[in-house]
Order: sequence, then C-alpha cells, then structure tokens
Amino acid sequence: MRPTFLGLEVSKRTIQLSQKALDITGSNLSNSKVEGYTRQNIDIGASYLNKYSYWQSRTSRMALAGQGAIGIGVDQIRDPYIDKRYRESTPAVAENSTKCDILKEVENVLDNITTDGLTAKLDTFKKALSNYAEQPDNEELASIVRNEAFSMTNLLHSYYADLEDIKETNLESLEATVEDTNKIIERIANFNKAIVNEYAAMALGKLGPNESVTGSYGPNEMLDERNLLIDELSYKGNIEVHDNPDGSVRISMNGVEIINGEKFERLYMKGSDKIDGEFSSELLRNYAAYNSAVLRWTSGDEAKFQGGELKAYVDLLNGNGVYATGYQNDAYGIPYYESAMSAFAHTFGNYMNYFNGAVDEEGKIIDADRLLFCTKEYDTLDRNGNRLAEYEDLDMTISNIHIAESWMKNATMIGEVQDESTGVWKLSLDGNHINQIVEQINNKSLEFGSRGDYEGTCYGYLLFISNRISQNIDFHNSRYEAAYATSNALLDSRDQVSGVSETEEGINMLTYQNWYNASARLMTALDDALDRLINNTGRVGL
Repeated sequence: MRPTFLGLEVSKRTIQLSQKALDITGSNLSNSKVEGYTRQNIDIGASYLNKYSYWQSRTSRMALAGQGAIGIGVDQIRDPYIDKRYRESTPAVAENSTKCDILKEVENVLDNITTDGLTAKLDTFKKALSNYAEQPDNEELASIVRNEAFSMTNLLHSYYADLEDIKETNLESLEATVEDTNKIIERIANFNKAIVNEYAAMALGKLGPNESVTGSYGPNEMLDERNLLIDELSYKGNIEVHDNPDGSVRISMNGVEIINGEKFERLYMKGSDKIDGEFSSELLRNYAAYNSAVLRWTSGDEAKFQGGELKAYVDLLNGNGVYATGYQNDAYGIPYYESAMSAFAHTFGNYMNYFNGAVDEEGKIIDADRLLFCTKEYDTLDRNGNRLAEYEDLDMTISNIHIAESWMKNATMIGEVQDESTGVWKLSLDGNHINQIVEQINNKSLEFGSRGDYEGTCYGYLLFISNRISQNIDFHNSRYEAAYATSNALLDSRDQVSGVSETEEGINMLTYQNWYNASARLMTALDDALDRLINNTGRVGL
C-alpha cells in the first residue's frame, strides 16, 4: 500500500507549480512594454526517486513512484547567437548615421559653392573684370573689382568660421559620448559585482572551483539590465563579450579589455598643458595639442575603433584626407574640407599674384608691392615699417587670406602691365591684360593641394569638392540603410525569441489555469478517497 499522504503532496506541489506558472505569466504581461525585458519561463521536471539503496525491495521502491513534478527554476528565453549578431550590426548603424549627420552640416556650409556661393562670387569677380577691361583708366570700376575680390575673401573667412563652429560642436558631442561610454562601462562593472554576489548566494556550497554558473538560474532582472547596457555600449564601438565562470562578463573593444568583472577602464582625450594660447575649454586645448582628437584608455592603450559612434566622431574630427599629418587620418572629415578650401584660397591667390608680377612660378615673392592677395600676418609691420614675416613661410588659407595693402592703395594696379624694356609697370588702356585674367580664370589648369588632390580649373575644383561631399554622404547613407535593415531584422528575430507576446502569454494563462483547476480537482478526489479510507473502512452495513 502506498504512503497515505503521497497523493496529497503531489497534488499540493502541482497546485503550487501552476500558481507559480501563472505568476510568471503575469510578470511577463506586466513587463511586455519594458525596454530590455526578457521573457521568462518556469522550467518544470518530473520528480524522481531517491538514490538507489540495496536494502530497498523492488516493491518498496515502486511505492515511492509517481511523486509528480518539481519546479527546477525560472529561466530567461534568450539566444546568445542572435545577441552576438545584433551587437555586431549596431556599430555600423551608429557610425554611418553619425557621419551622415555631421557631413550634412558641412554640406550646409559648402553646398552653395557651386550655386550661389563661391562660384557665384567668382562669376561676379569676372564680370567686374570684364566691365573694367572696357575702361582700364576708370578707378571706380577698378575699385569694384577689388571689392568683389574682398567679398570673396570674406566668404572664405565665413567658411572657416562655420567649419570651426561645426568642429567645436562635434568636439563637445564627442566629449559627451565619451562620458556616456564611461558611465555605461562603470554601470556594467557594477552589475557584474551584484550579479556575482547573487549567484554566489543562490549556488552557495553547490559549485566547485572549476564550475561555472553561466547558463544556470540567476538574477534575471539584473541580467536584463546588464544586457541592455551592453547593447548600448555596442553603439559606441565594436565589442566582444565573453562570460566569466562566476556570472560576470568581460568585454573587449578593438583588442583592449575594458571590462572584466568589477575591473574596468575609462576613456579620455589625451592633451598637453604645454600648448600655448588661450582656449575657451580644456576640450579645445586637448584637441589643439595634436590638431586632432586622441582618445586613450586609462590603461595607457590608444583607443582605436572599427565602428560605432566614437569612430564616426574621431574620423570626421581627425579626417584630413591627403593633407593628414600626425594623429590625423585619411577620412574626408571637417579638417579635409577646411584644407580643401584653403587649397583654393592659396592656389587662386598665388596665381593672381603671379599674373600680377608679385611672385614667380614657385610662389616665391619677387615684388611685394605687386601683391593682390596675402596673409594677414605678412601685412603686419614693425615700428620701422618692415614686415614681421616672410611671405614664403606663410600659406594663404581660408582663415587668413585678405586683400594686400598694395592693392588697397592702388585699385588700378590689377590693370597694369610691365614694360619689357624698362621693367616699369604701367596701366594698359587696351584692356587685353584684364581680359586675359578672365580667360585664365575660366581655362587655366592649376594644381590644387600640395599633394595633388586635384588638377584643373578653379570652377572644376569647386565642383570637385561639392561632388566629393555629396558622394561621401550618399556612401554613408547607403551603408546606414543596409546596416539598419540588418540590425532591425536581427532585433525582430530576438523579439520573436525573447520578447513577450501578449497572445502567447494569454494562451499560457488559460493553460496554467486549467492545470490549476485539474490539480485542485485531484486534491478533492484524493480527499474523498482518504475520507473513505479513514472514516468508512471496516464499518459494515453503513
């Protein structure tokens, strides 16, 4: 005869399990809209007999059979492979999205160079020259030419100011991203500590020195919070995540271990206190130290990125294309477009100076009084009236190009030609010299950039720069769309596995309710049987 109360114990345990299953279902439904929540499930297994004992007979062991079900633990329904794939796709989304946004800011500044910007200014300058060619002795028309040239230099200065504003804004954004990254890293390390403590309490005395708690039942809500932070970190840069036996994780970013259990590294921008000059912020001082943003970990390792938001900022703040030096890179970032427009200022200004007899073909000054364009520094004089800097040592850029003092004093200087016999410069009244300047602007092939970035006309170069930035935006936008589609598909796959389906949970709720009702009915039946056994057995005739 079986133990009297075994059936009641089995029924009680089944009712408890069905109640707990309903609890978990209710928790899933309550958290269905909570970001990062992973669907939970109660793992149930069949109860088994105690260890085999030789003194037990087969009959006595059979009496212990049918002990019902037991709850093994509450598990998360999650696929590590999908997590890995998703975290590999998100850096490309963040990188290309950020690059598109920054390049569109640059485009807003420079996009008009082929419409109503620098190209239009160049057209107006040529038109003023053509009008002046009809009356070379007209000082008013000559002044208009000089004023149009002055307008061109002012537009170049505005390009510089706007690009510097974009650079400073994105430096601040980089600083905010670095701070956000450090906060995420620290929080993951804190969760590592808490999770290890929870696992240690739950598995106290059950784990050997070489055993791992990974994959066992743990603090599910803490694991969700940590996984959500790891997802956020994957937007900052490419990461590799590995489980530690104690339940913590270790994370590497481009070969540098930034988190291992409670230990973690912080990211910072390297700078120097030896940089001269006044800076409005420590951030700008650090950038000026290397003319680029140099990121390092507190371990001393240089922070390099294969993707993510951090790579986007570093590439576009340090990207100087063919002009890159030092810590700069060859991406087409904000410094490149500054350098490209400076190349226009330098090449156009120097060629105009050459045509006016101020410099030779190599740009070496031969007659300072014939300069049309120069740098601000070159026109600076000391007490004796001597220039403080040599023209050859100063490149004209979009920040320092301006109308030379010699042209300011004599507007008609641009219409003068040199007498071959006397070497004296005199005003040419036929206008051929001025018309030749117009023809040279239209057709002369020049080399822009010290490393041969482009060779062609002034108009061709401005179109080249405009096309390059448009192509860069289109390239990163297409990569963003492809990466976003992949990331979204993986996120949908993860939601199908780990997300809460209200329909599915509703079906589970009905199933567990029926299970509960059936278990309760079983207990009633067992109670009736026990009542019959105790109160009515042996009472004949009743």
